[in-house]
Amino acid sequence: MRFSVKKVLGIEKPRDDIQFILDCANIRNSKVISIIIMIMEIICFGISFSYEVHLDPSLPNSWMFHHRIAYVTLFTAAAQLFLYVITRPAEMGRFSHRALTVSIGIFLTTLSAFAIYVSILDYVLKEQILVFVTLELLLACIFMVRPIFSVALITISFWFFYWLMDKVAGVSAATNVNYPILYVFFVIVNIARYYQYLKVARQTVMNHALAESLRESSLTDALTKLKNRAALRLRFEEMIGSEITMMLTDIDDFKSHNDKFGHARGDELLVRFARILQAEFGAENCFRYGGDEYIVMVPKISAQEFDEKIKNCLSSIAGAFNFSGGRASGPVNSIDDLDAFIKAADEKLYQAKREGKNRVLG
Repeated sequence: MRFSVKKVLGIEKPRDDIQFILDCANIRNSKVISIIIMIMEIICFGISFSYEVHLDPSLPNSWMFHHRIAYVTLFTAAAQLFLYVITRPAEMGRFSHRALTVSIGIFLTTLSAFAIYVSILDYVLKEQILVFVTLELLLACIFMVRPIFSVALITISFWFFYWLMDKVAGVSAATNVNYPILYVFFVIVNIARYYQYLKVARQTVMNHALAESLRESSLTDALTKLKNRAALRLRFEEMIGSEITMMLTDIDDFKSHNDKFGHARGDELLVRFARILQAEFGAENCFRYGGDEYIVMVPKISAQEFDEKIKNCLSSIAGAFNFSGGRASGPVNSIDDLDAFIKAADEKLYQAKREGKNRVLG
């Protein structure tokens, strides 16, 4: 029972990625609802000067004065929420969950206080309490706030307002029956609304993770786990405006090794060479180009530093096999330069093969 209560009331905080989606929804809702509330309060404040209210002699024009104070107060609470959300774009992640929660909390608390204050003024004059009911429904439905907080606010608002009604003018038998039903309805709506969107948020996170996994798979070589040709093109596009050094390399006499020891051993050799390149040049700079060919593409590196890394690769191989490579360097001006870099490196690779293999030229 304890576990189910914790679950229903949302006592446990959602994961950060799920909470981020809930916060983004709250920011979107906050923009809309704060604008609506500000417009309504301006209209109500203006209208309050254009008509007369006939009051009991014991309650002179203070009734309208109190309403105007309430309008200004709620407008201020809506304005602070609006100013916060328009300066913290959700799509850029430039907001703090805690600050957003505080801003929404100020607005919701003021909204409840406004609903109670205005409605009790109306109730004293035997008017309806529609303002209270409408705004409490708004509180229950609009924001994605954990039920432990929203239900607490609804509960306090409902029963404090009930106590005030009973104190100032009494409560009818019909209200005694209907009021608890209305309270339970609002609580159920609030919890159901929250968990409905929480389910959507969780599904969104799962879909995003799946999409990211599929994207990563489409850019990764299944055998060596290096990035593939498609990833090479994306990475090259990121290099536009930079100086790069590219090396096209392969394992010397790989076909003979495959024929002699079998494809399984050949695959092991491919994986080993990939790991050596990755360890020295970085995973983001190494790509399987096809077969036993690899491309290493490093931005802003000197020839001396690149040569040092090649020597480190040779030390790691420890004579188990040999490799040759062709190197090309220069600025990247556009994505169209990719083929030119590969062609230049390929020519140097074939030159290295002609000159006896086991060397990198360029």
